[in-house]
Order: sequence, then C-alpha cells, then structure tokens
Amino acid sequence: MRPKRNILAIGAHPDDVEIGCGGTVAKHVLNGDKVTVLVMTKPPYTYYDGRVLRSEMEGKMEEMNAAKVLGVELINLGFDSKKVSYSAKTIEAINEIIDKYKIDLIYTHWYHDTHQDHRRTTQSVLSAGRYVKNILMYEPEYPAGRSYSGFRNQYYVDITSTFEIKMEALKQHKSQIKKYGSDFLEAVEARARHRGYEIGSKYAECFEVVRLLGDI
Repeated sequence: MRPKRNILAIGAHPDDVEIGCGGTVAKHVLNGDKVTVLVMTKPPYTYYDGRVLRSEMEGKMEEMNAAKVLGVELINLGFDSKKVSYSAKTIEAINEIIDKYKIDLIYTHWYHDTHQDHRRTTQSVLSAGRYVKNILMYEPEYPAGRSYSGFRNQYYVDITSTFEIKMEALKQHKSQIKKYGSDFLEAVEARARHRGYEIGSKYAECFEVVRLLGDI
C-alpha cells in the first residue's frame, strides 16, 4: 500500500486546474491523498474594453463549487488577473504553501503557455518548488497552447474512473462555458478521449515532466 501524498494543483485562474488536470486531481482524492488547489488570481475577469466576463461574486461561487465537486481544499492568493508577476512576492507566496502543506507533487501550467499569467505562474512554481521532488505540467487548452514550442505528452494518467467528476467540476464555471461557447465542453472531452486512445483507455490526461522521482 503506497503512502498518502500531499498534492498541490496550481492554476493561474479559477478554472485552470479543472481543465488541465481535474480528472487526475479527483483520482488523487479518491486514493486518499491530501489535495490542495491553489489559484493565483482573484475571480473577477474583465476584457481590455472593460466588459465584465466574470464578476467577483460569480467567480467565488464558481471556484468554491468546483472545489467541492473535486473534494479539495481551495486557496486563492488574490493576485490581479492578467498581472501575475515572476517576482519574489509571487515565489514566496507559493513557497509558503509548499512548506505549510509539505507538498511532494505539484501540477502546474505548461512552461510555454501563451497566457502571461499561466507562464509566469509556472516560472514562479519552478523557483518556489526547487526542493519538490515531483513537478508535472498539464496540457494547455486552446488558445493558450498555440505556442512556438510543442507540448510533449510524456506522462499519462488514466482518468476514465474520474472523468465525470472532472466535467462536473468544470461545469461549475458557467462564465467560462459562456465565454468559449457551446463546443467548449465537447472539446475538453474530445482531448481526454484522444489522450485515452493513445494509452488504450477511454479517457486520460497527459503531462510534460519537469521532475519525477522513480520508485525502483
């Protein structure tokens, strides 16, 4: 029987973890691991022209409801959306969570993601998590994956048993579904189905490895 682990799943915005690794997170919870979801930015989100995509109250309810579906502890660091910096303040805020919860596995954004908050979050994670033995970067969702560098699908998790939990958590983010349109959930499912096909399962999520400690 393997020992229980302390997992930290990090997203720049309230829906990022659910999209990128929600099925894997749910699987950790079902296996008895202690999972903390760390969101970097406050829920409100506005366009450059001032249009409100997600209000503060709406965003808080969405992230809390999603965390409840996944069965995780939720922490929001309260940085301004679209302004996450790669700085001592950001690094130390993450570092404090890593130390407090004795984290031994981190899930975070892909390093070459085209959203500045996603990319700087992972830059900060790599600095803050310099002593963490296991760090995996989850696959970006379009359009954030349209980078000059290609995502390397190196590590897979079969999420067939937790796919419905992932999707139910994602459905709590109603503002995002409205933003991306009716095909959004179908696209998320299609990718999970494709990754599952690659490993002979129904659904999967895949990751690019920063560090992974082998147990030989």
